[in-house]
Amino acid sequence: MTSYRIPLFAIAASTVAILSACGGGSSSATADATKLLSTTNFFLAGLDTTSGLTSPTASDLYDAKYLDMGVKKADVLAALSANAQALPANAELSLFPGGQLSNATFTNCDSDAVCTMMATLTNSDVDVTTVDITTKVKIVSGVLYLYGDQSATSSI
Repeated sequence: MTSYRIPLFAIAASTVAILSACGGGSSSATADATKLLSTTNFFLAGLDTTSGLTSPTASDLYDAKYLDMGVKKADVLAALSANAQALPANAELSLFPGGQLSNATFTNCDSDAVCTMMATLTNSDVDVTTVDITTKVKIVSGVLYLYGDQSATSSI
């Protein structure tokens, strides 16, 4: 069985302590942004287990129109499912590095409720690695979802 690795930044940004949210940082927007951060970090913490890889949390993070460097929401979910199916036969897949998002800020919100999210992704496995990420999020009915760069072409 083939397993697929999707870049951690695509999941995370793909994939957030929230400093402010789209719409000027109202308390409800901040609460929604805090929920996105909490849900994303919960999801990232479970990537080394079958139940974490197949959790509905993954689907709930992504907007239906998520697209990032050619990867659609369905592609992310299919890759997670393939890893979940392969995990029992290949314990090395459980070595997926853990990560946490923090220091998220939201800027450049447009009339379609799409904002640019900038955050810090920290991988705390054997050595600590910290990188800054940027992705798009979308507000739908008051809920923030990962939206991606909306590009059908990979920049890698």
